[in-house]
Amino acid sequence: MIDRVRVLAGKLAAFAKSSVKPLKIVPDFAKEERFQIWAIVIGMSLLVSLLLVPRIHFSHPQYQVGFIAVDDVKADRDFLVEEKASTEQKRMEAIRGVQSIYDYDSEFVPSLRENLTKVFASSAEMIGRASHQIPSTEIRTVNEKTILSQIMQEFRKTLGIALSNEEIHILAKYRFSREIAEKILRSLQTIYETELISNVAIPEQDRNRGIIVRNVKTRIEEKQYDLSSIRRIEDLESSLQRRVNAVFREDRPDIKGVALSLVRKLIQPNLTFNRMATERHRQILLEGVKPVFSLVQKNEMIVREGQKITRTDLDKLEAYYRIRGESGFSGTLAFVGMFLTIIFLCAVLYYPLRISFKQRERSADLLFLAVTLVLQIFLVRTGVFVSEALSRAFSFFPVEASYFAIPFTTGAMLVAVLTNRSAAMIFSIVSSLLVAFIFDAGITMAFFSFLGCATISYHLTHCHQRSAFFRAGLYLGAINACAIFFLDLLAGHVLSLDVVIKMVMGITGGILASVIVVASVAVFETLFGYTTDIRLLELANLNHPIFQRMIMEAPGTYHHSIIVASLVEAAAEAIGANSLLAKVSAYYHDIGKMKKPQYFIENQRNGENRHDKLSPKMSGLVIISHIKDGCELAKQFKLGSEIGDIIRQHHGTSIVSYFYEKAKKDKDASIRSLPESDFRYPGPKPQTREAGLVLLGDVIEASSRTLTNPTPSRIRNLVRERIERVFMDGQLDNCELTLRDLNSIAESFIRILNGIFHQRIDYPEPIVKEFNGRRFESHDHIDQKQAEKGKDRSRTASF
Repeated sequence: MIDRVRVLAGKLAAFAKSSVKPLKIVPDFAKEERFQIWAIVIGMSLLVSLLLVPRIHFSHPQYQVGFIAVDDVKADRDFLVEEKASTEQKRMEAIRGVQSIYDYDSEFVPSLRENLTKVFASSAEMIGRASHQIPSTEIRTVNEKTILSQIMQEFRKTLGIALSNEEIHILAKYRFSREIAEKILRSLQTIYETELISNVAIPEQDRNRGIIVRNVKTRIEEKQYDLSSIRRIEDLESSLQRRVNAVFREDRPDIKGVALSLVRKLIQPNLTFNRMATERHRQILLEGVKPVFSLVQKNEMIVREGQKITRTDLDKLEAYYRIRGESGFSGTLAFVGMFLTIIFLCAVLYYPLRISFKQRERSADLLFLAVTLVLQIFLVRTGVFVSEALSRAFSFFPVEASYFAIPFTTGAMLVAVLTNRSAAMIFSIVSSLLVAFIFDAGITMAFFSFLGCATISYHLTHCHQRSAFFRAGLYLGAINACAIFFLDLLAGHVLSLDVVIKMVMGITGGILASVIVVASVAVFETLFGYTTDIRLLELANLNHPIFQRMIMEAPGTYHHSIIVASLVEAAAEAIGANSLLAKVSAYYHDIGKMKKPQYFIENQRNGENRHDKLSPKMSGLVIISHIKDGCELAKQFKLGSEIGDIIRQHHGTSIVSYFYEKAKKDKDASIRSLPESDFRYPGPKPQTREAGLVLLGDVIEASSRTLTNPTPSRIRNLVRERIERVFMDGQLDNCELTLRDLNSIAESFIRILNGIFHQRIDYPEPIVKEFNGRRFESHDHIDQKQAEKGKDRSRTASF
């Protein structure tokens, strides 16, 4: 799933880049970093202001029914207060006398008469045709199934009823007499003439206040209070039997039974309850009810200090603070004020943020922070909307409790994972301050948000597994629960059911934040070129296609990269740098050599050196080109900007000394006069400690191959001499490696190289002896000279 998200994000980023390419005419000032930074800040401030302004309120005391007023509240203007209890009572009175609407179908009996007459006539005609073609004694044998099946289908199609085999045979026996049909209709008509048949039982309140009967055909409505003639269809059994017996009193029992069965099947309600029309009528009446208002005059005392708040008092207080907040500033002024506030906040925090991001392109990082902040505020606003909707749907669920389930820390978690702790802390300050404008609870929610953000910013770094996000979510949930408990204690609330619900919501908010981060981190990682530790672990897999190619095309470079990775990983751990980033970057730092592997000494075989046929300048260009080739491969395989930067910086601006010295000794004067710059790498110099480590590891590993007798003392001298040479050349000026760090790096390199080049005893070849004519190998004897040589090497290796 994560890989699919990353692929989709990569496609979106590629589409964005391709859509920008046609715009070749870009003003020069738009390319400046200062302009880009201001554009990002202004755009972000506009979006956040649009999200925040609708919820800006001046803070005011929070009252509830039964609370004690802590201060006098006096009206500073005239205003109207809706009396909610009186308005609700008026609404209930308005719908109390609303009559239910029932639809009356006056066309049911005529339609039934027409269909029944038609089906009996057609059935009699089919029976008649059959009797002329076949003797009557054979009707039940030869043509019976076909004719009766057609008649049953006709009944089902026309009347919507199914006849049993016995019923169809009895009716066929009487040749579907028209007289039978007329008697069945007469039985039904006598019922519909005297009674209204309903599909539901009439409720007691409808019997008391009457109903509205609406003719479906004429749309005429008539109020009816006497409902004694309305019968439910289930209650008509005895009446049906009585009426059928009266109409068929002179007929045989068999046709009388069939007639009763048909009447039962044909009887349908002609009065149906219209729920939609009834509700619409009630809604119209409710909308017509006007609220009941009372006037609060200027200087009128709304509540006094120490007074217990009643429902009426609370309505007045809410109206007073709402009107005062609405009239305190206009929407335009509020928007401008919020916009300038965010600009000022960004300006104040820009300097520490610039220090935090000085290792990268600041405009790209600011864009990431701006997008994350907008999404964070939008997420909080969405959470508020959902919480209020849930509270309206479930009145027993307090909206204040559901606020704590909002994932306030999602943005801080993303920033911590993708950048660093310092940037995450700055983001936490900004987002928490802006959250304060969303809630009426003052500093409570802002403090709750900042506590969670600050905690997770220091807890969620260097995640090597995706499960670390969920562990961080549980940890954050526990922190949220503790914060809620302490805040309620501060407010004077003891542990109660409401506090427990809030704590559960706080735990839910922490888990929800981690789920959102897991789902979105791959998108941000791809869009903004960040590389997380999880991505680094994926790239550290030696089954990666690049490594498979390297083993086949440049095996020496592959072995060299593995050793450099071991060196820089140990050194990074010694100085507290990102060891995973350093190791993975070392794996890939020389992938550019795969394009021309035979031009590099570690991949040359059989003593063939292709540089013998090239000029020193051309050889230098070939060697230097592996940097550019490596960066292109890094983009092709989407290794991320951090690894790409280290590939670009791992030689800094150092010189290709071998070919430069070769050029200086050339017989051709034009070659001897080539400037030194033609043999220097384009740089830049390492900008991070990890890039500096890869540079040093690359130099030390390559130099160690020149040692003919790599004793510990020679290794130590080599390592320190090479590090000092790189330092004096100025290649480490921009990567913040101190002298103490360089000493720790040297010791780590020496320890690793001693392990690689440790000496072993030379075991002699086995001596072949003969005994009783049989040959066998003896391992008991060791040449004294070889033993002495092994002892000497053992002493050297242990030094």
